[in-house]
Amino acid sequence: MGSSFKKRNLSAYENFLRAKYEMFSEKVHVSTLPYYLCLDPADKCQLRCPTCPTGIENESKFSKDGPPTIYREDRQKLSVELCDSLLDELGDNLFMVMFYNYGEPLLNTHLHEFVRKANDRDIATELHSNLSLPLSDQRIDELLSAGLGTLAASVDGFSQEAYEIHRVGGKVELVHENLERLAKARDRLGLDTEIIYNYLVFKHNEHEIEAARRFAKDIGISFSTRDALIQDPSWLPSHRKDEQPYYSQEHMDEMTKVWEEAGRGDYFFEHESQYVWSPIPKQFESVLPRTCGWHYGFSVVTAGGPVAPCCATTKDQEDMGTVVAGEVSFADIWNSDVYTKSRKAMIGESSDGLEHVDSTCTRCYFPKFVHHLYDTYDTRVVQQFGEVFGDSEPEMAKAFALLGDEIGGADAAGFVAHYEQNLLMGTAAKNTSVQIDRIHNALSHDEAMDILRQFGAVISSVGLNGNQVFDESLLRHSKDRVMASIMAILGAETAAEQQSFAREAALVLAFFQSDVGKDSAPIDTVRSNNVTWRNDVEAEIQKNNRLIAAQTEAV
Repeated sequence: MGSSFKKRNLSAYENFLRAKYEMFSEKVHVSTLPYYLCLDPADKCQLRCPTCPTGIENESKFSKDGPPTIYREDRQKLSVELCDSLLDELGDNLFMVMFYNYGEPLLNTHLHEFVRKANDRDIATELHSNLSLPLSDQRIDELLSAGLGTLAASVDGFSQEAYEIHRVGGKVELVHENLERLAKARDRLGLDTEIIYNYLVFKHNEHEIEAARRFAKDIGISFSTRDALIQDPSWLPSHRKDEQPYYSQEHMDEMTKVWEEAGRGDYFFEHESQYVWSPIPKQFESVLPRTCGWHYGFSVVTAGGPVAPCCATTKDQEDMGTVVAGEVSFADIWNSDVYTKSRKAMIGESSDGLEHVDSTCTRCYFPKFVHHLYDTYDTRVVQQFGEVFGDSEPEMAKAFALLGDEIGGADAAGFVAHYEQNLLMGTAAKNTSVQIDRIHNALSHDEAMDILRQFGAVISSVGLNGNQVFDESLLRHSKDRVMASIMAILGAETAAEQQSFAREAALVLAFFQSDVGKDSAPIDTVRSNNVTWRNDVEAEIQKNNRLIAAQTEAV
C-alpha cells in the first residue's frame, strides 16, 4: 500500500549499507550514491504561504511593497532530459524519489512521465501538492496510472476562512473537489495509491480538525495531522501553548557570531536569526550521529539542476553545485570540495586547503533531527530486503538489524565492526565491475598491471613525500584509466593476482594510503578541477588494505 519499497537488485541494498558505514565511520569522501532523493518538478508555486520561501517570494512580488524578496533568481520546471539523466545515474540505488520540495509539482505537465520512469526502475514515489489548481480527468488518470505511491495534499483547514490564513491564494473547495475525484479515479482504476489529507495544526485551524477528518473518511482517503515549525508564537495550537523556542537566546548569539566570522553576519541576522518553535524532541541532539544524512544517504536536486545541501535550505547561494545533463553529473558534485568541507565540518576536522570554499553546512543552524530526517524511511528498506532476499544474505541481514528500527536507535559501533569484518571486502569486489563499466574501461589483469607499473615509476621519480604537484600527462593514461586499473586488480578473482599486485605495485598502494605522510603529493594539476579522484581511489584501497596485507605476509 502506498510507498512501500520495491527495490529488487542486491546492489541497491549494498549501496545503502555502505552509505551507512561511511556515515558512521565519518568518511569525508564517499564511494556511494544517495538512496533517497528529493527531486522538485517545479520550484514555482501559485500560492503565497507565509512560512514557505517560495510563498514569501511570491507575496513580495504580489504586494509590491518595496523590493521583492528573491531566494532563487531562476525558477524553473524540471526537464525530461534532466530527470532522465538523474535516473540513469542514480536510479539503480534509489529506493524512493520524493517529487516535491519548495514548489508545486503539478505545475509541471511532465510529472506523470517522471513518476512512470521512476516506477519502471522499482523506485517508490511520493508527491506533496497543495492541489489548489484545476486538474482534468485525463491528468488525474495519467498521474495515478503512472504508478504513484503516495499523494499527500497540504490542506491546513477545512473552511476557506481558516484554510487561507496559511494557504494564501488557495481555494479549499477546489482542493476538496480534487481529492474526491482522485479517490474515485484510484478506485475505478483499481490502484493502491495512498491519498492523504495532510493537516498542519495551528491555533487558527485546530477547531476544524474533526470536520476535515470526517471528510477524508467519507471519500476513502487517509487523514494526518502534523505539528509544524512555527515562527509566530500566536500560531501555536493549544496543545503547544507552553512550548519554548527550540533555541535559546545564547545559542542564537553563538550562531550569529559564527556567521559573522564567515563574513555573512548581516545575511544571517536578516534571514535566519529568528526564534523557532519546534515539535522535534530535544533528545535527538544527543543520540544522533554528528555526521549529516544529507551528506551520505539522501539529497535534493531542484528543478533547474542545483543540488541543495538539504531540504531545509532555500537559496541560490547555499547550493552545492548544479547538475547539467550530459556535462556535470551528480557524482561530480557529491565528492566536490564543498561537500568535502561540509563533511569535515560536521566531524570537526580541519579544512586545510579549502579555506576558499564556502558551505552553509559549516555553520548549520538546523536541529539534528533535520540532519537525519529521512531515516524514518529505513524500516521500509529493511522490510523489502527481507521480502526479496529472505535468509540468503545473513551478514547483510545482521547489519540491517544493527541499524535498529527507529531514529537514533542504531548500534553504530557494532554496525561498523560487523560491516568491516563481514561486508567491506565483499561489497568492494561486487562494486568493482559496476564502477569499471561506468567509466567504460574494462581492463585485463596484464593491462592493469602495465599501467600501474608506469604509475609506480612516476611516483618513484617524484617521491612519496614532498610538496610537488605533478602533471597527469606524466601518467601516460587518463585519471579514469588509472582508477580502472586499480579497481580491476582489487576485483581480481584469485589470491595470486592480488598478491602480485601487492608486490609489484607497492608504490601505488603506498601513495594512496592516508597514513603515508601529511604532505603526500596530490595527483592533480593547477588547471584541473577534478580534485576528488585520488580520494575515491584511496577509499577503495582502504577497503582492501587488510586483505592485501594479509596475502602479502603469506607470500
